[in-house]
Amino acid sequence: MPDYSQQATFNRAALLLGLTSGEEVVAWADSIIASDVHAPGDLLTLSMVEPGDLSELRHALWPLTNGGESLAIIRALFDILRRHLQSGTRSAADTLRVLSQASALLAMPEIYAREIATLRADHMLAVARVTGHTSDVETHTKQWLTQFDGGEAAFFQESTC
Repeated sequence: MPDYSQQATFNRAALLLGLTSGEEVVAWADSIIASDVHAPGDLLTLSMVEPGDLSELRHALWPLTNGGESLAIIRALFDILRRHLQSGTRSAADTLRVLSQASALLAMPEIYAREIATLRADHMLAVARVTGHTSDVETHTKQWLTQFDGGEAAFFQESTC
């Protein structure tokens, strides 16, 4: 029987950070139910949750998860943020807010947490016009996020094997 815990953990974290929609999570559950006769029963519970009820979706995902987020999940989430920032879908300020939330709410390497704190502090100082410019912080944030390029594809390739 396939193990869906990594994908469930990813979906739970992505919902928490606003990187995926409830509709996408329910569609994920529905696709597994349709293709795997041995799908965990908790997927059926998840499938029946209203897509707009993000708290209930995260609650329904919990029994399917493996607990904490792996490094591969963190890299996949940050790759999505990188793409959103590069495409203009998400502003630098919003990207930094999501990175800060990820640092506070998800298990991640200490080095990432420190680097995120530095970017966030630099941004606050630039916004307050104490030192630096917001455009420099945006550039640094984009540069920092480049290390995660390909993280999402690598995660899904690994988690579906």
